[in-house]
Amino acid sequence: RGYLIAAPSVFRSGVEEAISVTIFNSVKETTVQIQLVVKGETVSRGHGTVLDKGTIKLKVPSGLRGQAHLKVWGNRHLAEEGYIFHNYTTVTIDSKGSSVFIQTDKPVYKPKQKVLINLFMVTSDLRPVNDRVKKTVFFRIVKYDGILGNLYFTLMYIYVE
Repeated sequence: RGYLIAAPSVFRSGVEEAISVTIFNSVKETTVQIQLVVKGETVSRGHGTVLDKGTIKLKVPSGLRGQAHLKVWGNRHLAEEGYIFHNYTTVTIDSKGSSVFIQTDKPVYKPKQKVLINLFMVTSDLRPVNDRVKKTVFFRIVKYDGILGNLYFTLMYIYVE
């Protein structure tokens, strides 16, 4: 018997995160409880029952940043049947941010070829950002035998519709 808990190492503030739970060779359902603890205070809880595999949702409160402990119990109350376990790990909580996806028209370029770039900015739930944004983008131009050069430039307002 054993168990596997799979969770992100970085949680996003204001987002509902999914924690995957697997109980190996389970005979009975296991009640699983999850807590997110910041500076000794429980800020979020989730629970569910798992026979073999399951997912438990955990809502991360808005405004949190920094380190937290993710604590997981199986059958915390010893009167219950099923597999008994307890474990914890440290996770990072980041603010709900956005990501930039960069797309080029070719995977490899030859010297002096024109490089066409599309930039897509999305929120943490992968929806387009509909705001004007000013960001600095860094590109590293690489050739097979090493780094050829670096290119920095500031994007003046990415607007996605």
